[in-house]
This record gives sequence, structure tokens and C-alpha cells, in this order.
Amino acid sequence: MHSYNSQISLRNLPFIFILFTTIFLTGCGFHLKHNNGLVEKFPEIYLDTDDPKGELTRLVKVRLRGANINILTIPKDDAAILHLDPERRTERTISLYANAQNAEKEVGYTLHYSIKMPNYTAKEFDVNLYRDFLDDSSEALAKSREAELLTTELRGIAADHILATMLSIEHGKAE
Repeated sequence: MHSYNSQISLRNLPFIFILFTTIFLTGCGFHLKHNNGLVEKFPEIYLDTDDPKGELTRLVKVRLRGANINILTIPKDDAAILHLDPERRTERTISLYANAQNAEKEVGYTLHYSIKMPNYTAKEFDVNLYRDFLDDSSEALAKSREAELLTTELRGIAADHILATMLSIEHGKAE
């Protein structure tokens, strides 16, 4: 009978461990990453962009909604405004093969945006990202697709950067 009781307690050990870990983490003030105070700082925001149906706008909206921030359809005096300027993508040759064809290219992604808190001046920010990739002219279609995927990745990084900036922003000088 003694071995039966030890089997029950061994089976319950993972549950007990999870229970105590949860109690400990809750007690010490631990919060999951998505609940990082962003919604307290920006309970609602108006997203001002020239491309409301664009991929960057979609990515920013997904992240704002993921942080439980209400996205307004019209601006309000007591809500922050996030303004996204049009994104810019550049491409330049970094190196050449011996026959003077492109060997390596760099994709650049630049975004200018501003955040205006109620009763404060707007703060302006820039995101400048660059990625290199090999450019083999015999695989032009594949390399074109690779450049598109890099741009998509850079948009995601820019959207993450915007939310990180929002989290770290301090109130500016009053207007």
C-alpha cells in the first residue's frame, strides 16, 4: 500500500511544481511579455497613414491589437496619434563577380514615423534597416522573391520597433 501512495504523489509532482511556480511568479510581480504596460500608456490610439491597406499598416495594427490597444477610426483629443510616413526601400550593389555582374546586393528599408501624445509635441523617429543577399543572375526569379521576403521581414522588424519605441517613450514638452 505504501508504494501505491508514492506513485500517486509522483504522478502529481508536475502539477504541484507548476502550481508552486505559478504562485511564486504571480507573487513576485512577474508579467508575461505581452502585458508590458503598453496598454496603460496607450489605451487607444489613432493610426494615421497614407497607405491604410498597406502591409506595414496591417502589421502595426496586428501588434497594437495584440497589446490590447484600441485603434480609433477618427482622432480624439485625449488619444495618442501614431503617424506613419511612406516606407522607402532601396537596393544597391555591394560586390561584383569578375565578369562585372552583381554578386551581392543590399536591401535597405527606411521608415519615418511620429508619435503624438495628448497635450504634448509629436516625437519623431526613424527606422533604418539593411540586409545583404547574394545575387545570382541565373536565378533572377528566386532572387527577386528573396528580396521581397527580406522586405517583408524588415517591415515586421520595423513594426516591432514602433511598439518598442511606444513602450519606452517619455512625455515630451507640453505644447
